[in-house]
Amino acid sequence: MKLDVDSTSRGMSIPRILPRAEHPISRGYVDPDALRVLYRLHRAGYKAYLVGGSVRDLMTGRTPKDFDIGTDAKPQEVRRLFRNSRVIGRRFRLVHILFEGGKIVEVSTFRKTPDAVHGEQGQEGEDDLLIRSDNTFGTPEEDALRRDFTINGLFYDIATYAVLDFVGGVEDLERRVVRTIGDPLIRFREDPVRMLRACEFAARLSFSMSEDVQGAIAELKREVTKSAAPRVTEELLDPLRRGWGHDTYRIWSEAGLLDALLPELGGAGAARAAEGTAESLLFALLRETDALQSAGKRLEDATLLSAVFLPVVFDAVRRRGPLVPAGPGQILPVLENAVNPLGIRMSLPNHVTETVKHVLETLGRLTSTRPADPGVRRLAGRPYLKASVALLSLYARASGRYREAAAAWDEAVERGFGAHGAGAAFPDALIPAPEPFAAAPDGRGPVRKRRRGGRRRKPQAAPA
Repeated sequence: MKLDVDSTSRGMSIPRILPRAEHPISRGYVDPDALRVLYRLHRAGYKAYLVGGSVRDLMTGRTPKDFDIGTDAKPQEVRRLFRNSRVIGRRFRLVHILFEGGKIVEVSTFRKTPDAVHGEQGQEGEDDLLIRSDNTFGTPEEDALRRDFTINGLFYDIATYAVLDFVGGVEDLERRVVRTIGDPLIRFREDPVRMLRACEFAARLSFSMSEDVQGAIAELKREVTKSAAPRVTEELLDPLRRGWGHDTYRIWSEAGLLDALLPELGGAGAARAAEGTAESLLFALLRETDALQSAGKRLEDATLLSAVFLPVVFDAVRRRGPLVPAGPGQILPVLENAVNPLGIRMSLPNHVTETVKHVLETLGRLTSTRPADPGVRRLAGRPYLKASVALLSLYARASGRYREAAAAWDEAVERGFGAHGAGAAFPDALIPAPEPFAAAPDGRGPVRKRRRGGRRRKPQAAPA
């Protein structure tokens, strides 16, 4: 059963209900703290559903990243039920319930699509459908219809252990297709970030996008630049962190979204991957990044961002010509011109942009320096060294160059950081420690060396 947004005006829809015997979700797969929240809401007389991505992932046999909950309880009513909670948000008010270890279970009240989306003129004209306020509470049916994609519109009812489908999400899971709830032209104008998410779901789940979704992205791809930069940056980083960056960036590139957001990458799509240029390095790096993340190795955001920026730096170096004399004094202006515009467009904090530049600058040093070299003492303990070594390892795997240097630095980081904690200096076997003491001439034991040019104490007169 497929419904569009306008169907809400013709009366309530009847959901497709999958009883416990007809779906794979078990309470044993649900986070225990999320279950506690569901049961407390249910015992208090409220509806309590698992919603969104957690239901989608459980239906497809995947482990959800988090477990979000939908309810008919208002935010302040949820707040009164849970002392360990706080109400957050203004555009979209919801409740965070806090548990040990920093875990957060997010609870949102069922909402309906704001009236402004159904034809009232926005602040910037009739064509402006961007949602600026989303605190109009509604029913479970209305909440399902206002979500982005059918595969994200499924609910798991803790009272009956059934899956509720108001939007045809179960059918689209079976067909392996990403489809918007309602007209994609409207849904993407409401929130252009949804175009990025459609491509990411297609990459992550190995689904296809429906024809109308593909057509809407082709028409509205430039609209994505209207989205808040921090939200876009989070969408750019999330697939890299979770191990499906290569396929996601490939689809973004083919759809024109990557060029709209990061034109410095020059449309680094799969069609150009065979040219052997710096652009082809992007996808080689992303492929290796996914392999490491899938193997359980966590990479810092500084490493991930540096991997995306590296092709831009390579292009900047090619345009500038040979760095003569080669060295930090020559590469730093290139990094300023290449990285700073990206950092500004992505609304990266200044310290993050500076860290990325340090990581990229240090990459060149690591290719010509070994951990046992005397000059390495200046790098040991630098907060960005570990991220730069990880980037060197990615680059060696992606390009086949500097493998010996990457292996030496990987071993050094494993020994130094693994044994002594993050940020610690390399062990003495790699960097000899200076000797602060020397033996006294008369053999009476070590005495501290006197600093040259230091002030001598005047001898005190003997007491009379």
